[in-house]
Amino acid sequence: MNKIKMIFTATFLGCCLLFVTQANAEGYEFNMLAATPEGSWQLREDTNTDHKGRQTVTSIKTSMLSSEVRDGENYYWMEMVINNFKLKKGKRKPTGDQAIIKSLMPADVLSGDPANAMTNMRGLGKEIVIQNGKDDPMIIRGAGGLAGAMMKSFGTEVNFAFSDLGTEQIEVPAGQFEARKISGKGTTETTVIFKKIKVESDSVVWMSEAVPFGMVKAEGVSIVNGKESTNSTILIDHGASGASSLITKTPRELPSMKNILSN
Repeated sequence: MNKIKMIFTATFLGCCLLFVTQANAEGYEFNMLAATPEGSWQLREDTNTDHKGRQTVTSIKTSMLSSEVRDGENYYWMEMVINNFKLKKGKRKPTGDQAIIKSLMPADVLSGDPANAMTNMRGLGKEIVIQNGKDDPMIIRGAGGLAGAMMKSFGTEVNFAFSDLGTEQIEVPAGQFEARKISGKGTTETTVIFKKIKVESDSVVWMSEAVPFGMVKAEGVSIVNGKESTNSTILIDHGASGASSLITKTPRELPSMKNILSN
């Protein structure tokens, strides 16, 4: 397996774990595009505690940069800026380089399942630009089939049930919100490099149309091959304008997704 395919295998697994902990209930309508004008952004933090009690924090700033029309269809450029930290005795220590993922998302994805769109930008985008640390950015075109193609090639099965628990007043560092509370429970099973992986998840997500991208808070428990971890997400800050891309260099071309997955 070449390096590029290994990167996207790891990406896919991360998407699976995020998918089963953050998703929308069937029948719950959320108009992300109405809540997320161009230039808007949100900053959230994910805290994960693994089965040994080790904690990590991931800071994620998600921005709605711009829109464009291609072949008569509407698309939107979204960008995620991701920084990871180890958490020990209340202190944070940076781990790894800052990652920036800029993705061209079709409008129908953003109007369907905002939580899935936010967490799976790397799998749903028509084009994806990735910049890791001080490295030059890279662009992959025709990436929209990544999630589906990898799920098929790995024999992935997702079984999930959702419940709409109504509205609830919640408070996070970004303020107080009246949010829709959604619970979900289910499993994801896949095989990667001959190893079977089973993820069991039980989660709750709070969504608000007063926040760009909607996500205000999430809490979940995941059991991966019998090892339990917990994850929580909270909204730190948000704004209706001012977002701009941190990728300023012209990206170099990488092979198409079809070639990556066939190697």
